[in-house]
Amino acid sequence: MIDVYGDDSMMGLTSMGFGMPTITQNTEPNDSQAILRASFPGVTIANHASGGTASSLVNMMAGMDGGGPPFAQRIVGSKAVIVLDNHAINDDLVQSLGPYTDALIQWIQDVRNAGKVPVIEEPNPVCDGNHPYLENYVATMQNIAIAYNVPIVHQYNEILAMPNWKAHMWNCFLPDDYLLNIKAQRQAAVLAPLVKAALGE
Repeated sequence: MIDVYGDDSMMGLTSMGFGMPTITQNTEPNDSQAILRASFPGVTIANHASGGTASSLVNMMAGMDGGGPPFAQRIVGSKAVIVLDNHAINDDLVQSLGPYTDALIQWIQDVRNAGKVPVIEEPNPVCDGNHPYLENYVATMQNIAIAYNVPIVHQYNEILAMPNWKAHMWNCFLPDDYLLNIKAQRQAAVLAPLVKAALGE
């Protein structure tokens, strides 16, 4: 089993074209699970992502994101072998980089203390004008991934390099199903060798 944590985009919040956001059936974890099951039929991805501005890494670590107790307590009871986190967009909105950095390092340690494999995933870019420092959070994620030898799913610069990527964003903030599937392909590519190792193959 793989546990996934994150914010609105990982939860699958998007627009169906009626002006109001809703949760798509084609979430990134759902698409990633389908890709992985082609090679590993028994794999399951449990999506624990939550929405709203309270869904930040710092809040999750403290148990203030609406998802339950502090993260260290949540993860101890998990049956997952691999744990992935994708927080940064809301941290950029409500939290400075210092506490985010500390929280990400603590998250890695908590996952490893629980006997599980941590994986970091970069956020997709946004263009709503409210997240001017998001690339700094991405750079911090990349540096921490190297320093702590943690697998990382690269999304930010890869999506920025796509022609007309903004056309696949609702309100320049939430990715549509097309973009979620592209993200899922990158996520599955990083998870696949970890799943294979966990299965002893």
